Amino acid sequence: MSETDPSAVESFRAAMRRVASTVNVITICVGGERMGITATAMSSLAMDPPSLLVCINRFSAMHGSMEDVSHFCVNVLHRDQENIARMFADRRQHALRFLSGWTEDCVRPPRLIDAQASIVCRRIDHHRFGTHSIFIGVVEDAQVREEVNPLVYVDGQYGGAVD
Repeated sequence: MSETDPSAVESFRAAMRRVASTVNVITICVGGERMGITATAMSSLAMDPPSLLVCINRFSAMHGSMEDVSHFCVNVLHRDQENIARMFADRRQHALRFLSGWTEDCVRPPRLIDAQASIVCRRIDHHRFGTHSIFIGVVEDAQVREEVNPLVYVDGQYGGAVD
């Protein structure tokens, strides 16, 4: 794909392992089927209009559908939801993902009811770059959990911001 120096890739990977990121589950609904993926590459983009971006690996099962949906939801996980992060990162647990704790309809993307925060966005654009695509969404709804203790991922491990 590219001619990037392998040592630059390894040193960049080592550097990124030292950056703590909140853990999110990005969800969509396609033809009545709920889909989701664990992701740490999410960022606010602007306050006017309120918007954010998420980055999804182009080789993930959800990527193609993400290009075509009108809405997605960023479910920011709470410290006590590590099991959900692991479940959505493991394709073998696909059947278990939406069994409980999620909104029931598939009119909008699934929202984790007890998430640290859940942000529903109208997808307005996307750009391919390297192995990933950057999806941009304008916020249409945001809900938050009262207690602030997000699940974070750093150096290959899950933890809490308040550990």
